[in-house]
Amino acid sequence: MSLLALSLTLFLGQLPSPTATPQEAPLVEPAAQQEQAPTLEELERTARELEVKQLRAQVELLQAELEAQQSQQQEDQERLQTMEQREAVVSARAQALEQLRQQRVESLNSGYQWMITTDQLLEEGDFSVGPAITSARQDLSDALANAVQSGQGDAARFIGRALDRISFAEEAVEHRDTITARQHLQNAGYELRLAWRLSIQRSGATLVNQ
Repeated sequence: MSLLALSLTLFLGQLPSPTATPQEAPLVEPAAQQEQAPTLEELERTARELEVKQLRAQVELLQAELEAQQSQQQEDQERLQTMEQREAVVSARAQALEQLRQQRVESLNSGYQWMITTDQLLEEGDFSVGPAITSARQDLSDALANAVQSGQGDAARFIGRALDRISFAEEAVEHRDTITARQHLQNAGYELRLAWRLSIQRSGATLVNQ
């Protein structure tokens, strides 16, 4: 082999191995085709779907607001009913106290009149005052129970003192002690006037809440 052939051989040996023939080379795929533009029908359908979603959201919001409003109305109604019931209880209590007050005033007046009758009999020297004292004690006992039931502690205390004075007067009558008996009746009358002043006052908010 000549030097020229040898050099050519060496030169050819340094070259890269031959690639495939043009017929064997892979085909290059063309660029991806552009996505096809949506049709008018598709655009309209998409718009309708969006509109339906918006309407559904509005309906759900309105339903939530309606439920909240109904819940608030129910709470307001329950609160109103509670207030009405409370007012009814307070009103009934006030009426009951007023009725008791009127009954107490009547009992005090009646008891006081029987005490005046007793004093007049003693002034005339008549010691047959048993029925009058008994009637006075009965009326004042009713007034005392009434005052306790009404929560009128001061009135009850004065009425209790008057009853004690009547008992002292009755003992004095048994001993034919007219002066002492009339003095006890006078003191009892003073106690009853104090109870009467408290009883003629109409029941206020404090008594209604008792």
